[in-house]
Amino acid sequence: MKISHLVLCLSIILNSNIFSQVDDISPDRPGAGNGSALMDQGLIQVELGGSIEKVTEFNSPIGLFKIFSHSYPSILLRYGVTGNVEVRLGAEYLQEELSNIESSNPNTTGFSPISVGTKIKLFREKGLLPETAFLFTVSVPFKKNSPFQSDYIGSEFQLAMSNTVNKRFSLTYNIGGSWGAGDPGVTGFYSLSLGANLVKKLAAFVEIYGYLPEKNSPDHRFDGGFTYMILKNLQADISGGLGISEKSPEYFVGLGISVRLPE
Repeated sequence: MKISHLVLCLSIILNSNIFSQVDDISPDRPGAGNGSALMDQGLIQVELGGSIEKVTEFNSPIGLFKIFSHSYPSILLRYGVTGNVEVRLGAEYLQEELSNIESSNPNTTGFSPISVGTKIKLFREKGLLPETAFLFTVSVPFKKNSPFQSDYIGSEFQLAMSNTVNKRFSLTYNIGGSWGAGDPGVTGFYSLSLGANLVKKLAAFVEIYGYLPEKNSPDHRFDGGFTYMILKNLQADISGGLGISEKSPEYFVGLGISVRLPE
């Protein structure tokens, strides 16, 4: 009997993750930056979104032109391999629209390259030391007749960090870079986001972020939005922002929903 009790205790310890409390859903959307939280082991999360941004507007001899960029949908799949490692798979279907143009087909559509990557937890939050995760992603072209594909594989890395300010506020910040995929040189990336829990289930954020190409002008942007936790494993979001540099889009808005399976 004592041996059987020992075996039972060991079994419970080795499989304790079955009884562990699963955290509330924590998507890497909305906003440009990524959170430091990882997926729990054995769970999969689907993050869907759509967006539109006004890229530019200019006058020409035949009238006013406006260029819009759409993403519908963007999708990110995340799977928790262990408590400290997740794998990620993402893609977008894009459309570039030219308004006020006399053409039978003013729209350009197609898939972006597939992104395959991982997020690895490096540190847990301890005092001023932020919770830190490392992201590495490879973008793989797969459809030659899409205008948004590239002839080359691209790579991206980021450090995603976060600090809890108090029960209501938190800071999330990213730093990283990308290269390849047809872009000349290296492009740096930064983001700084302040999140706030407003009321139960409703949260908000404001964020400043930007892209720093090695051989082109910088692209700085500001955005903000709201998230609403419909269920413990289901969250909706809405966001929008403005460009704050000459190269940036004038404005952009987005909607999304994220679901974790199983609950």
